[in-house]
Order: sequence, then C-alpha cells, then structure tokens
Amino acid sequence: MRSYAIHNLNPQFLFIARKPIPMSAILIVDDNPYFRDYLCEAVRRLGYAPIMAASAREGLSVLASQPVRAVISDLLMPQMDGLELARAIRSRHPRMPLLILSDGPEAITAPCLRAAQLIYGAAVSEKSSGGLGTMLADFLAQPGKEACEPAA
Repeated sequence: MRSYAIHNLNPQFLFIARKPIPMSAILIVDDNPYFRDYLCEAVRRLGYAPIMAASAREGLSVLASQPVRAVISDLLMPQMDGLELARAIRSRHPRMPLLILSDGPEAITAPCLRAAQLIYGAAVSEKSSGGLGTMLADFLAQPGKEACEPAA
C-alpha cells in the first residue's frame, strides 16, 4: 500500500493530466471548513464531483443516499473519528476506496494512520507535507475503483 504526504496546498498546482470517470462523486469528510473547501476545489479541478460532509455521521448519511466513487476523510474529528468512519464504511462498502488524512500531532496520528492502513486498507497521508494534487490524482486514478451504490 502506498502512503502519501501533503505539502503544497496551493490549488494552482492541481492541474494534473489524468482521465477520471467524468463527474464521479467523491465524498470529502472533514470538520475543518477551510480544508474541506480546499479539498472540494482540488477534487473538482481533477474532474470529479465533490460532495462535502462536516462530520463522519453526515458522511455516512451521504453514503446511504447516493453513489460515491471514493471517500477522503480527516482522521481527527469530534464524536466519530476517521477510524470509526473507515470501520463503518468497510462494513457496508468493503471495496470503497478510502483516503484518510491527518494534520494532528504525529505521536497521536501515526499509529492511527497505520491502523487505518493495515486494518481497513485505506490510503493514508499527513495534510502538512508532500504534493496534494499528485497524491489526490494518484489515489483517484487507481484502476478498478467503481462507484459504490448506497447500501440497501
């Protein structure tokens, strides 16, 4: 499994040549409205249709009501964190592509990101280093990632 790091949070660098499925919905779950908006714009520039959720519970509600190609989630959120969200998603959508991001203290987030990677098969990354555009494009362009329909 490949881990990514995020560093450059400037949207002008997000024009990356990829061929995504036209307007596939990508669910973005983050309690930070600024980073959620930034990810939304980054996903839109890559040719996908972002759907925003301000909490893990709101994200699960979206997944229950509409088809989504992938989920990008923050790790540290109140009430229900990214690991709990990953567990809930895996129970309903075992093949759903997951990307879990974090900008919390490494001593806290590193073990959690590793658990998300090992237990739930999620791609993981820190929000503060590396190339966001490249990491998102690589994650979303993975073959065999079809939209998951809402759970019946």
